[in-house]
Amino acid sequence: MSSVIWHLFILFRVLILGIVVIDKIDILMWAKNGEAFLPIVLRQIRNIVPREKVCHKILVDDHSRDSTASIAQSFGWEVYLNPEGGIPSGANEALSHVDTDFFMTVEQDVVLSTNWWPVISKYLDDPNVACAQGIRLDNHPVLSILDEWACGPPSEKRSLVQHSRAVSMDNNIFRTDIVRSMGGFPRLCPVCTDTAFRKRIVCETNYQWIIDARVISQHIRNSLKASVEHDYRLNHMCARTTYCAENKVSTFNVLFRTLLTSPLRGFQIAVKHNYPNTIWDYPLLRLYMLLEHMRYR
Repeated sequence: MSSVIWHLFILFRVLILGIVVIDKIDILMWAKNGEAFLPIVLRQIRNIVPREKVCHKILVDDHSRDSTASIAQSFGWEVYLNPEGGIPSGANEALSHVDTDFFMTVEQDVVLSTNWWPVISKYLDDPNVACAQGIRLDNHPVLSILDEWACGPPSEKRSLVQHSRAVSMDNNIFRTDIVRSMGGFPRLCPVCTDTAFRKRIVCETNYQWIIDARVISQHIRNSLKASVEHDYRLNHMCARTTYCAENKVSTFNVLFRTLLTSPLRGFQIAVKHNYPNTIWDYPLLRLYMLLEHMRYR
């Protein structure tokens, strides 16, 4: 009953009094060896989130070997140590320092869209929304084209939202009391914290998790090889957990066959998207994937 009264009070504030729901917000980030992109990411946060709205800026450092912590501090962020390592531990440590009704989460390699704050924050005016986010697409031209090839252009919002990669915790606003009432972020998998948590909210509560595909942030990816290595390292961690053990993993034969046909597919993609580099970059990407698969066998 108290929850119903609280929601009615919020609606009264918005509809009758015209008071904006998000008065103050804490900003959370968990990072590891993020010095390469952290300055541009933090600078964009500072530029697009109204300064008067920000309460605490909290970064949880996962034992970085670079200057991640000092960079964050130079931007006015509070820095805490990740007690156990990994995303779930980092996210929950950051959550423990939140003292506002709402908090936003951003990752160390995601540059928020300029329209992110005005669009995403408004969704939380609805008390039935537990979380709202945009999407993030790789900024590497080839990876961006492949995203579009797999799930349609950004204008086709429905196909992008239905794609599994749309779910994330790197450009989100959460309602604090709901996250805490569910015991914080799930620890089922060190990688799939976002999809596991969204599944819990959608299946176990009456709250909504909104994904607005009109709000497109940049996921910084400067190298095909580094991107593949990063993804395979995460997939390898994923596959070792009970939660993700049933996920299908491509076999050597499938990857090898895909590599053999990749020149033709690369040519098709290059023609459709008018980007000639795909002709040799796509086969190279498939080669990297095969090599990484053999490395983790």
